[in-house]
Amino acid sequence: MNQQPLRQAAASYHACVESWRFDPILHFQARLGTGFAVGIEGRRRAPLYAFAGRPCQFRMQGGAPLQVEHGDLLFLPRGGAHRLFDTPHAAPLPFASIVAHRSAREGLTYAVDLEAATGGTAREDREPATVVSGSFFWSERLQAEPLLARLPEVVHLRRRNDELPWLAPMIDLLHWLSNVPEGGRGVGMTEAVNALIRHVVLQQLGHEHHERHDEPAPAAARSDARLLPALHAIHTRPEQQWTMESLAGLCHMARTTFATRFQQHTGVPPMGYLARWRVQSAARLLREQRMSLDEAADRVGYSTGAILARAYKRVLGTSPRARAQSPR
Repeated sequence: MNQQPLRQAAASYHACVESWRFDPILHFQARLGTGFAVGIEGRRRAPLYAFAGRPCQFRMQGGAPLQVEHGDLLFLPRGGAHRLFDTPHAAPLPFASIVAHRSAREGLTYAVDLEAATGGTAREDREPATVVSGSFFWSERLQAEPLLARLPEVVHLRRRNDELPWLAPMIDLLHWLSNVPEGGRGVGMTEAVNALIRHVVLQQLGHEHHERHDEPAPAAARSDARLLPALHAIHTRPEQQWTMESLAGLCHMARTTFATRFQQHTGVPPMGYLARWRVQSAARLLREQRMSLDEAADRVGYSTGAILARAYKRVLGTSPRARAQSPR
């Protein structure tokens, strides 16, 4: 099979996800010891967990337990109530209490030692612990990206999977960066977790798998690949005055065919996807570069700041001013 179209598709997906940046609520490394249960309530917080040390179990509310082991990764892009535990009947410690038990903090990165907080033995005398490193994000900000919103409710990647050679070194890096007392002190965590999310999405979309194994892509992947020039253009050149016709032309499709396939693939009409990406890009410019509304509007393809503000409210349900004042 000619792999050139598949490689081009993979490159376009890479370009799309490379432009993502998600701001975390916080980063953490938690030493959980033995006999623990941690409970996360609600759907607003979307965690990424990297595991080390002793195995433990994970369970979504109403679901079956899932065994997680040293080097595994769990990602919940839509959030959701869940528990981490090694003792099924232990009373779960809520999220707020976990943060209150921090032993050290650097910026957004918290070091949590539940053994020490509950009067455990000296660290050198303890049994091997379960150690969880990672980050929490606002789930609605992740779900605003349609490609990421296609992920399953729970993504579980296993370190021993030989088809994921990138996973083990990235997990090891995450553990070191999030180690406040003895490691990277949180420096670089946001960049590392964002890179990890990008690779998780690429893996889930399946393009890296097909490229490595030289096997025919399924029909869904082939049809998705035809849309990638438009996705690439939207993500890398949002300031251009794209129309349905110009985006369809990039994909060598008729306007109606393009619109139908795009919505089937992303769950969003093409122009709605463009508006959402422009607003998300503007939100980052306003927050990170302190641009004015008019400056940000010019960078993402709106003629005035007032038009951007209306699009912002329509897409995100709030004004730029209110969003800037909301908790992160």
